[in-house]
Amino acid sequence: MKDIFQPRSEPAKSIYEAFQIEAAMRNDRSLDEWQLAERNAVQREAAMQAHKLGLRVPTMEQVERAERYAFGSIDYGCKWALGVVNAMRQN
Repeated sequence: MKDIFQPRSEPAKSIYEAFQIEAAMRNDRSLDEWQLAERNAVQREAAMQAHKLGLRVPTMEQVERAERYAFGSIDYGCKWALGVVNAMRQN
């Protein structure tokens, strides 16, 4: 089944995919463990994409801010990835 929330362009697509891979492992982890793992995966992928595309590497604070902004949205993962990309494109 196609994921209608998956971003179609980079770097948001790769960041979203990194989040989805970690989110699939939530059942095997405590709340604190999966939150930390997802944030780390998003920040790590964002850093790799930033180097590849010549963008700023977002800080963990920026990753967490984007996550809080997306929280509660039906398109949470997409909104989170796009928020991280916005931080990456800031001067």
